[in-house]
Amino acid sequence: MVDLFPPPQDRDAGADSARPAPRHDAVPQHGDDMGGPKIWPFPHHRIEAGVQFLSRWSGPIALAGTLLLIGWWLFA
Repeated sequence: MVDLFPPPQDRDAGADSARPAPRHDAVPQHGDDMGGPKIWPFPHHRIEAGVQFLSRWSGPIALAGTLLLIGWWLFA
């Protein structure tokens, strides 16, 4: 089993006891750096605006739909 939480190590005890931080590749920030075929035709800022629009209006639409269903159930 993999130990996800190793015991704390004393950093002042010497160089042998402290493990170095892992190094990772940088995450590409632009579509040109990502390599491979471009699958999604929309830029990031347009997708972000769409998600914000949907999240802004999903609550009021769900509320209106719920009230309409309750009204239909009461008066039908």
